Amino acid sequence: MANIDSIKIRMYRHGFGDCFLLRFFSGKTLKFKMLIDCGLKHNDSVKEVPLADVVKDIIKEVSIKKDGKSVPHLDVLVITHEHWDHVSAFKPERKLFDQFDVDKIWMAWTENPKDEEAKIINAHLKKSITALAFAANKISSNTEKKEKAGFFKNVYKGNEMLTVRKDYQFALNSVTEFYGPLNIAKNVKTSPSGIQFKKNFKISIETQKALDHVKSKLAKNKSGIEYFLPGKLMEKLDGLPGIRIYVLGPPKNEKLNKDTPSAGKNKEVYFGETNTSMMGFVRGILKMAGADQGFDDGNPFTNVQNIKKVDAEKHPYYKGTYFKSDEAWRTIEDDWLDITGALALQMDNDTNNTSLALAIEMIDQEKILLFPGDAQVGNWLSWHDHTWKVTKNGKTESVNAENILNKTVFYKAGHHASHNATLKTKGLEMMNHPDLVTFVPEKEDQYNGIPFEPLLTRLDERCKGRVLVSADKNFKAETRLKNKPAGLSAKEWKHFKDNIEINQLFIEYTIIG
Repeated sequence: MANIDSIKIRMYRHGFGDCFLLRFFSGKTLKFKMLIDCGLKHNDSVKEVPLADVVKDIIKEVSIKKDGKSVPHLDVLVITHEHWDHVSAFKPERKLFDQFDVDKIWMAWTENPKDEEAKIINAHLKKSITALAFAANKISSNTEKKEKAGFFKNVYKGNEMLTVRKDYQFALNSVTEFYGPLNIAKNVKTSPSGIQFKKNFKISIETQKALDHVKSKLAKNKSGIEYFLPGKLMEKLDGLPGIRIYVLGPPKNEKLNKDTPSAGKNKEVYFGETNTSMMGFVRGILKMAGADQGFDDGNPFTNVQNIKKVDAEKHPYYKGTYFKSDEAWRTIEDDWLDITGALALQMDNDTNNTSLALAIEMIDQEKILLFPGDAQVGNWLSWHDHTWKVTKNGKTESVNAENILNKTVFYKAGHHASHNATLKTKGLEMMNHPDLVTFVPEKEDQYNGIPFEPLLTRLDERCKGRVLVSADKNFKAETRLKNKPAGLSAKEWKHFKDNIEINQLFIEYTIIG
């Protein structure tokens, strides 16, 4: 069988979410079809590109004749991680993929029900239905009650205070749209591999339903689901002659916990920030919610030293001081809930770091396609812990992460080109292939700082102008083809234009051997 000599990478333009169709060709013959994720952020859409139309296009491109009928067929469906903007198309109620014939489903080891550490992770994740949702609802209801009671009219700069509260609630809801209702696990545990299962790991009811639907409905049988450990090498795959695939992450060690950059000169990305400690916060939320009472809530005092609010309101001293009507602006009992925003962001990072990261190599051409999901700092760093043994010209050679990055000609930007999902020195700066092209699945006005413009600028420099964003009106893909970037020769520019297709529904780039 002739080797694969071209790969078409189709990025759909449906909004803030990932959906990539890869088609592998030998000559003009389609040999293999792979779909990497398919999802859309909550409350987002592109009117002209509904998700249903995306799936219709996928069906058109992958259907085969089977028993006299046209059946949409995928050789592999890759689910990188459990975020709504990556899996929402698989929600069972939508039935968008129910007619598909899927040979294999690839997921990270963190989803493996037989992996002991994955069991611990998911046991904690599945407890994450209460705390964040309760805190967010509490913040919203407190603001609403105070507004109805005229609180903001009677305090100094009350209108400004109300505006800040509502802006904060909007920002919090924007982040939690990734998840649906959340809960927080009560304990911190460390696995034998050194992975700390933090209280601020999260899961979404809706994403869990979508993932379960993939496992139960789309998989032909349980043997059709493969869970990958980092460091695995796949060669001689059926239908993929001349292709090898490296599994880069997620890490199965303490790096799974590293989702933010190091400080100072050691920072690994194009921006650095410090991590926010959530110690005690989750316990307090669960206690307030009346959930999981059978554990130490972290309170330094016993119940003898406590007084319930309902009792304090009746106590003569507190009634005449703390609960006095004209002193209402001084109350602080719910101010601690404002750390909920930091919690939501931390939880988002934690799940992103469990992304299945793959590097797909065209062996003869020594060209690599990099799909890191939404991998963040720890995931990227862990790639450099591995060495893969490959055969070249009858000899065994060692391949490391730097070799892989050096050969990368296509990069799917991690986490919509956010600040901490593209490593700097041990990531993008190692991508020095002259043919490097980057696709960014992203839409404007979804999150502050996404895309992170300093990163986008550096990507543009490394790719010599060949960076294409799916659905952001501020970075229209169509405009990129109007003028030759200064860094490209006329030959390179012609090659790029000849192998790129841009329309309303998708952007497609062809890698030619």
